[in-house]
Amino acid sequence: MEENKIISMMDEDGEKVDFEIVEIIELDENKYALLAPIGEEEDAFVYKIETVEGKDQYIAVEDEEEFERVLEEYESTFDE
Repeated sequence: MEENKIISMMDEDGEKVDFEIVEIIELDENKYALLAPIGEEEDAFVYKIETVEGKDQYIAVEDEEEFERVLEEYESTFDE
């Protein structure tokens, strides 16, 4: 049985929020994570993964075009 990977981040109010990593997507030589808050299956967010000093950092994708391209790549995995 595969265990879901959970990461914790701080929201804009300084509150800890746990996210499940739904999918890791590679696109244009970049890695992205599709994250869903635990308990909120309807919402998902796209974060760019950048590795700094051996640690992954998750950067929110705010550019709408980049966000859409990542979602299209994710959705294309269901077409295969």
